[in-house]
This record gives sequence, C-alpha cells and structure tokens, in this order.
Amino acid sequence: MPAPQRHRGSVANGGPLDRSSFVPLYYQLQEVLKEQIESGTWTTGEALPSEPELARRFGVSRVVVRQALAILEDDRQIVRIKGRGTFVAEPKLDARAGGLSRSLVVPRPAEVAIQALDVRTAHVEESIRGELDAGAGEAILRVTTCLSLRGVPLSISYSFFRRAEAEWLEAAVKPGRNVPADLVLADHGIELAQARIAVETSQCGQFEADRFGIPHRASVFLAVCTEFRRDGAATRPFEVARVEYRGDLLRFRLEVSDAGPGGMEAMWELTDPVVGGAGAPTA
Repeated sequence: MPAPQRHRGSVANGGPLDRSSFVPLYYQLQEVLKEQIESGTWTTGEALPSEPELARRFGVSRVVVRQALAILEDDRQIVRIKGRGTFVAEPKLDARAGGLSRSLVVPRPAEVAIQALDVRTAHVEESIRGELDAGAGEAILRVTTCLSLRGVPLSISYSFFRRAEAEWLEAAVKPGRNVPADLVLADHGIELAQARIAVETSQCGQFEADRFGIPHRASVFLAVCTEFRRDGAATRPFEVARVEYRGDLLRFRLEVSDAGPGGMEAMWELTDPVVGGAGAPTA
C-alpha cells in the first residue's frame, strides 16, 4: 500500500500536527522528525528528545511517539539503545548496482576494498560471448572480485570482458590483492554509458558462503549486468557480470529518471546500521 501523501500544511514545515488530516498522527510525526534529521536539526550520533518530551512538544500520546519512532528505526534513520535513548543514525550508504567496471568509475574511498579472487582467460557460455559481441575465437577475460565495506564482504562479482580491450585490467589486478584504489576507467580511455541489469533472489554456494561468513544456501540477490561503454556517438558492450549481493545486509531499490529512454537505475543500500557505521554512540 502506498504511503499516505504528505499533508501540505504546517506538518511539512515541522510545526504542529494537523488533527483534521486523513494522515495518521504517527505518520505526520515521523515525517516531521525525518525532515528535521535530514535538514540537520539533529546531526549524526546526536540524541533526540525523550519520548515524554516529544509527546509534550507535539501534543500527542507516547503511543503515537513510539509508532513514529518505530517507522524511523525501520528506515534506519535512528538507532534506539535501551537505557540510553534515541540517536540519529549514520546516513545510509548506497551505490549503483553493476559490474566491476561500475566500481572503477571513480577512485575508491579507504573504507571500500575490492579484492581480486581470480583473474584468467576463460571458456564462457555462448550467451556471454554474444552479450559482449565477441567473435567466436576471441579471448574472454574473467575477473572474480569481492567488494567489502569496512572489512565486511558485501558482494562477489564474476565479470567478463573481451580480453583485447581489458589487457590493462588484467595487468593491474592480481589475485589475492586489492584492486588499486586509484585504478579508474578514465585513465584507459573508457567512459561507461547505460547498463542493463536484472535482479533476482538466489541462494549462495559454499564458496560465496565462506567468503560472506553466512550459511550455505543463504538468500542472496543475483544481479546479471551488461555494462556499455561509449564509442563515439554510439555505445557498445564492455562487461557482462554476475554479481551476488548479501541478502542479510543489503536491499535493492529502483530509481526512475527522466534523463532519457530507459532511465531507471538499480541501487543497493545497507540495511545493517552497524556495518553502515551507526553503532552505539560513544558516551
């Protein structure tokens, strides 16, 4: 069921709640608190007023306050710690889903690591060769990588490239080592264009389970991606990837844009506040 539309009165400005609106009071309250958090009224790690104070300030019952805070907690806007209070959570970390090349558009921050697990010329399915527009006898490079955030593995990617246009990648990426943080596509004359992504639920094999530290056959998201690069005024396939994302820490959302035909992006975001850096605030 879609969320109720925001009332266009004082609620949106953080003022008194509108008791004549069809929008429930708890939903109005969470909208006010959410806007105040996002506008910087309370900053990351800062404590929100207590439940009694919020109830007094907005003229509602503590039940309404608890319902509003529960929505914000489910949305990872706040962290509630028993005996200590309610704190503003770290902003959500999200990133566009895609193959290895999508992660090489800009340099990686220190908290993000991409470890190369395997690099080799591989025999591949005809479907992958066809998706890459590769000739029958053309060599295909397969690069297997694991992306981690703050030491927590989040995804494993099996990426396929036409070897002739990815020799620079083969030379720079060494199994067992992290991909250099400053390795970017632009330095090799590559600019990505659109991507085609299909996302489905799956179960991880033993190899992925060992890397993720989760049970064998645990739920994962499987994204099958084709990344396109610009070629003059046209585009052509650059990478085909199968990426497994952890189902216990991540969720996917779609963003629709009017930037052009097919303007939709799949984004992943963390659902675990500890991995995202929103652990218990220090005293």
